[in-house]
Amino acid sequence: MDQELQKLIRQFQEEKCPPNVLERVTQRISRDKRPTRSLKPMLRWAATLACVFGAVVVWQFNARRERQLHTAELAAQAQADRALVVQQTRQAFAYIGQAVIRAAAHTENALSKEAVPPLRNSFETLKNKVTKPI
Repeated sequence: MDQELQKLIRQFQEEKCPPNVLERVTQRISRDKRPTRSLKPMLRWAATLACVFGAVVVWQFNARRERQLHTAELAAQAQADRALVVQQTRQAFAYIGQAVIRAAAHTENALSKEAVPPLRNSFETLKNKVTKPI
């Protein structure tokens, strides 16, 4: 059997395919073969997208940090404004209190010096008239 196998191998080695069959096979292989794409354009797009994405991330980070700083400044300003309002309110109440105290003292003096004597005199006059009939 080894001799028959050897003989068959020699026959196959001497066998030649017709040229038109080889040509059709070559055409079919080239038609079925997918064209290979180069990675350079894809790498360029990937690098461009990575740069754009990185720029957006940095921009958003800076915007967030600016918002936080602005919020902190607004909170500090609001607190300072509240403290100023409290201080001004205290001063206004102190001024009003002093004005009321001065007005009360003036009213007391005015009543005791200007209003009480005429009333007392009127009361005395009325009392004298009532006790002494006309």
